[in-house]
Amino acid sequence: MTTASHATSDFTFRPRGPRILAVVLMILAGVGVVSILATSSLHSWPACLPMILVGYAAWLMFWMPRVDVHEAGVTLVNPLQTLLVSWSSIIMVDTKYAMTLVTPHRRYSAWAAPAPGVISALRDARSSAKSERRDTSGARYASVRPGDQRSSDSGVVASVVRTRLEHLAEAGALDIEATENAKAVRSIHWFHLGVLLVLVVLSLTIPAVLI
Repeated sequence: MTTASHATSDFTFRPRGPRILAVVLMILAGVGVVSILATSSLHSWPACLPMILVGYAAWLMFWMPRVDVHEAGVTLVNPLQTLLVSWSSIIMVDTKYAMTLVTPHRRYSAWAAPAPGVISALRDARSSAKSERRDTSGARYASVRPGDQRSSDSGVVASVVRTRLEHLAEAGALDIEATENAKAVRSIHWFHLGVLLVLVVLSLTIPAVLI
């Protein structure tokens, strides 16, 4: 849950659901590799390549991604690249499809903080409707985008980033003049991309050649 301390303290978000999925897939891949090697000769190792590919892809796509909120800005660790977006370059935080940092030139989405799916959005909407019916103050409620719901990954991260932005703006710590020219620092995960491509190629070619 977002608290006032997030206005000044560092914050790291790792999605729980995808990480659980990653662990399950990696365990299944490991069991598959062990089963193949245990029930066949060592010459059957090429049959393990698809399992290794699944395990590596699960780690890359579901375990590794995260969002770091810190003094220098917001770091988005996505499967194939890491982006450092400075505070001065952020003009809006969107949550339509995922927590997205909008700058004057580009939009940068966080793989680790997607907006909720249809089912989750409907569940949150029903919960909000029940709360509204219980309220007797006569106050009218403004509609909230599903991605902004505090129960969603995108909503949690967006709330922290917006709180930090507001704090920096109130403190006069944002360099508004640098906003137009500020650019995100991009680091491509060449090693991970190379390993992934090698595993894909080997999984498609070596087993077929040995058949």
